[in-house]
Amino acid sequence: MGEDMSKHEDILKYIRGLREGSSLSVRQISGYMGVSLGTSYRAIKQAEQDGLVKTIERVGTFRIVQREVKSHGKIMFREVNRVIQGTVLAGDNYLDKEISRILIGAMQTDDLVKYLEPNGLLIVGNREKSQRKALENGVGLLITGGFGTGEEILKLAKEKQLPVISTTHDSFTCASIIHREVYSLSLSQNIVTAGSLMVKQEQYTIDINDLGTEIHPEDKNMILLNGNRFVGAIRSKYLDEMTKDNYTSYLLPDYSAEEDTTLLSLRQIMSWHQLNIIPVVESGDYRGIVHRREVFKNISSRNLKSGMSTDQLIDREIKIDSNKINIRVMPFMADEFGSLSQANFMRLAERLILVVLQENHIHSYHIDTYNIMNFKIVQLYQEIELTGEIIDRGEQFIRLEIVLNVQGTAYSKATFMIQHFNEK
Repeated sequence: MGEDMSKHEDILKYIRGLREGSSLSVRQISGYMGVSLGTSYRAIKQAEQDGLVKTIERVGTFRIVQREVKSHGKIMFREVNRVIQGTVLAGDNYLDKEISRILIGAMQTDDLVKYLEPNGLLIVGNREKSQRKALENGVGLLITGGFGTGEEILKLAKEKQLPVISTTHDSFTCASIIHREVYSLSLSQNIVTAGSLMVKQEQYTIDINDLGTEIHPEDKNMILLNGNRFVGAIRSKYLDEMTKDNYTSYLLPDYSAEEDTTLLSLRQIMSWHQLNIIPVVESGDYRGIVHRREVFKNISSRNLKSGMSTDQLIDREIKIDSNKINIRVMPFMADEFGSLSQANFMRLAERLILVVLQENHIHSYHIDTYNIMNFKIVQLYQEIELTGEIIDRGEQFIRLEIVLNVQGTAYSKATFMIQHFNEK
């Protein structure tokens, strides 16, 4: 066992030393390191969990470099002031500090001190003793009830470089508003972007100085670089005609993404341009590429407060056939008037589109436009059936119709225009 662990660590050390974009496989590492296929497989899986490599289905496994992710899930004093629409009494220059912890000052000052930590935020009323203790411990203030505070407190806040904000809201309302903002920001951390999907692979790039030499392209489109600067994308079939002097006439327009480009945007771009890869560019610098298979694979839904996503809740109730789904309208699917919400109708429609297209061997697609006609209102607890049918299919677009029926009567009809990737 000890020997296996030693080999395991040796493989991880070898992987860490690989250049970004290098490909690796179980068989390759097994042969190079002189270990069993099982040991090699386990080490690669560990490297994947550690963020050292990324595996793309039917493309391969590659060494990647972990990058600093732009965090939108942390709340700043400035954000608090914005959402509660407060007035800054002191520390205007320190609103961009990140808040480490939020406390409501509903306890005695002596008990409160135990919970104070630097760069925290105390929500408190007109209690100067608690306000002073908070500032002394590096905690900013949100004073509720429309109260101001004394000059000593404001002077101390300036010395400690901490914001003091006043609001007309009460403490409970403030806490609710801030909690909602923190929850919204935390959701943004789960959004899949180009930056989280990209890998750096040199075989998809060509340096401008290499034009005119013999090049064996990896894909129908390639990325043209000048050093690490992104020049543009080009069609591989024109490489024989291209030189350093005439390349500009061969550049493809609107063909790149930024690191924060979202998954749905990537799907739209790649469907529209029929792309296998898309370059990721930030401030003119080439960062890497995103593969189509990474963009179109299924992404898990966000969890609700119940611990289950809306999709998971629907999955417990739904019955799926090759071109239809049946479900009873449950309370979580209804709006405040007790009718099926438009958002959940679309959720069901998207689920049916997935089923119908997969039945027709279409896996890479993006919903481009849609039109919905509602003939009757679908009410809570009604049994509904959605049927889907492809009514036209072209090289790049599919027209698909969905009808929602209740006991054989059409209540809604939706027509979708869908871009799809032609995998032929």
